[in-house]
Amino acid sequence: MIRSSMIAACAAALALAACTEVAPAAPSTRDTQARAAATAANSVRFTRNAEIENITRRLQLTGNPDLLGFVVLLNEAGQPIMYTSVKGKVTSGGKRLTPTDVREDDFEGDMLRAAPSDEGTYGNSAPYVFFWTTDGQYIQWSGNYLYSDQPFRLNTQPLIVKVLDAESIEAARVAGNATARAAGLPAAN
Repeated sequence: MIRSSMIAACAAALALAACTEVAPAAPSTRDTQARAAATAANSVRFTRNAEIENITRRLQLTGNPDLLGFVVLLNEAGQPIMYTSVKGKVTSGGKRLTPTDVREDDFEGDMLRAAPSDEGTYGNSAPYVFFWTTDGQYIQWSGNYLYSDQPFRLNTQPLIVKVLDAESIEAARVAGNATARAAGLPAAN
């Protein structure tokens, strides 16, 4: 009897406890700010995007193998070492035409292994860029550089001077303007 009374009392206490309403906790300031920021971000509607337009224009311009460009190779102090015209674009030495890894099936199962480079060797080189000048000279450089599709005017004489005669500069300007027009960019004067 005592036992059934205790069970009944516990059941009644449980029933009464279930009837009380617990107020939800007020949202924290951080939660409120996060919801407001998400709402603001989701309300932005892009009709145009400068980043996408910049990338598209760069791809159109530099995708032309006949592009005429100009590069200043800089030393670590930012002084010009060499200034020259470029046929095409400056390319990273890390670029490849083949995959960096190959999948091979051996007795242990499917394995991913390093693939040889485009020239058939393995391993990494020190970082560098390379390009060809407009007269066909190959240049490889491991420092900083500044590249443009329009000629630069330097205030400091480069340590290595590649002579660009007036005829070459004018031909470069004409070709550069044609390239710019083809890419939908304004031509230089």
